[in-house]
Amino acid sequence: MIKKVKIKKFDGRDFYDIEDYVAVEETYKIFINGELVKSLPISPNFLYEFAVGFAISEGFLGKVDKVKIDKNNLYIFGENTNKEIKHKKPKIDVETLKNIISYEIKAKYWEITGGFHWASLFDLNGKQIIFIEDIGRHNAVDKVIGYAILNNYNLNDLILRYSGRIPSEIVKKAINSGLNVIISKSPPTDKAIELAKEHDILLIGFARTGKFNIYAGRLWEG
Repeated sequence: MIKKVKIKKFDGRDFYDIEDYVAVEETYKIFINGELVKSLPISPNFLYEFAVGFAISEGFLGKVDKVKIDKNNLYIFGENTNKEIKHKKPKIDVETLKNIISYEIKAKYWEITGGFHWASLFDLNGKQIIFIEDIGRHNAVDKVIGYAILNNYNLNDLILRYSGRIPSEIVKKAINSGLNVIISKSPPTDKAIELAKEHDILLIGFARTGKFNIYAGRLWEG
């Protein structure tokens, strides 16, 4: 995930030779049912979870049957069911949202290097299910989605909180996987808002302790 490199540090007056930590980046080729679909730079952790999450959230497959990892090649096999994912409106209130937003995220690798994004899933009671860091925010989202699928969680009942701005690609991942709620400390784009409204996704940005903006969707009113 990280490694030491030798650098020259300038403190405003002088240069110093020191060692610093940087993120490890590996490029992986992704094959779906034998066909190369993409090459991506990915942090070399949770690769099995990434493969499952990527195939589902990108809409390539509706069900993953097998994943094979061979060096820097990810082979994913499964069925494209063409079945539309049903989105059941989650029962989530303001207090639960406040608890999730206030939950202290301990992003170890980001704190060391400043070079990582992270994603986390919470249940409807505000309990954290999984937390993963990656050099790419899309990768981190795919990894937590894959984790949830492999561990038999219903994604309809989980809430995504992650570290980046919210582009339309992240909303598409939510739609394809069954997630209903996206939370970030950063804002969404206009296309993300349009897509979230179209699919009734609860889209929350500028989420800081005790405060947030709702750009699409609505809270459960009991």
